[in-house]
Amino acid sequence: MAEPAFCTILATNYLPKALALAETLKRYGNSGPLTVFLIDGTPESALPEQPGVRYMFPSMLPLTEREVLDLAMSYDLVEFATAVKPLVLQVLLADHEQAFYLDPDTYLTSPMVELVPTLVASPGGILLTPHYLEPVKPGGQFGEGHLLSVGVYNLGFCGVDRRAAEFLAWWWGHLRTECLHDAVAGLFVDQKWVDVGAVLFEAAPLRHYGCNVSIANLHERPIGRDDAGYYVASSGDRLRLFHFHAFDTSRPDELSTRMNESTSHLRAGNVAIDDLCREYATTLIEKEKVVGAPPPYRFGTDSSGRKITRRMRHAYRTSVQSGARVPSPFVAAESEQWSQWRRANAALVGRLMLSDLAKGVRCALPEEYDNLKKRLPGLASRFRRNVVENTGMWH
Repeated sequence: MAEPAFCTILATNYLPKALALAETLKRYGNSGPLTVFLIDGTPESALPEQPGVRYMFPSMLPLTEREVLDLAMSYDLVEFATAVKPLVLQVLLADHEQAFYLDPDTYLTSPMVELVPTLVASPGGILLTPHYLEPVKPGGQFGEGHLLSVGVYNLGFCGVDRRAAEFLAWWWGHLRTECLHDAVAGLFVDQKWVDVGAVLFEAAPLRHYGCNVSIANLHERPIGRDDAGYYVASSGDRLRLFHFHAFDTSRPDELSTRMNESTSHLRAGNVAIDDLCREYATTLIEKEKVVGAPPPYRFGTDSSGRKITRRMRHAYRTSVQSGARVPSPFVAAESEQWSQWRRANAALVGRLMLSDLAKGVRCALPEEYDNLKKRLPGLASRFRRNVVENTGMWH
């Protein structure tokens, strides 16, 4: 199809945000639907109908049912949602020349007319938005050092065409097992891998100041408003896509609820931002009424209702990657086997905790670690080989 595809990926609890995004995508000229991929949904899920929305589920991916369940157990919600991104884009490219991903908490404010021509002009058929387009002045809330932990690009947006097939396969090759929020391993879900992939596969940065604006880059992209709508005051670019990180309609004065301190001053000091937040809140509240109370995450507990911890996910992931057949916590018929496996692998959980601790000590106390290696080389070597897990930068 000549019309580009647009998609977003989320758990069902975020559905009101995805429906708000779909409404703005339709409002600003996209004739095709927004593909809403629900990581915890099924074709039997009771979902609201909305013009311009097409639902997609894990059963529609080129994975077996068991592979989906393994991913859902290996990863937490955010890790799972970001891990399947290249697969969803691959599926959409089977029927479309271009495919664009948007985070569910993004919101269009004008037509994104730059996307298709900029993607076509890119050398590798990959379009990404950097967090920053200018050097950051000292003293602000966010700095360039932040990018060392989260990556250069904000993967709340990306675009690909069919030339990116090799990149998507490479990206999935990493995300299948290492789409982790693990600072000690140098990983931040899908984003840090793209820092590498952008070079290997010739990705192009979208240097439009109005695309993927968020609380993290408002210092270089202050928002204004005129008769034509919202714009970026520093560049004159029209605001295209605003990224609402952790926006909560129950806290009406905040721009984001993710920060360690209040963000209300960012709204109080800028009428345009406050107007945009009020507009978004009005739309979200309408969608929340349509969807109803958010359901619990389907893969947050096992079939008996027991909460699944990150440590247990880690142990499960390690076992599956070693080739073991592990009972699924989400299959009721395997409930007893799962309980037995969980109890039997307490030592594995402990070893993996020790691995993480050892990595942290190695990073925090490099001189002391080197001295220990010199004094006890055999012990250090055996510990590294038998205890420390090879993930991320530890390969």
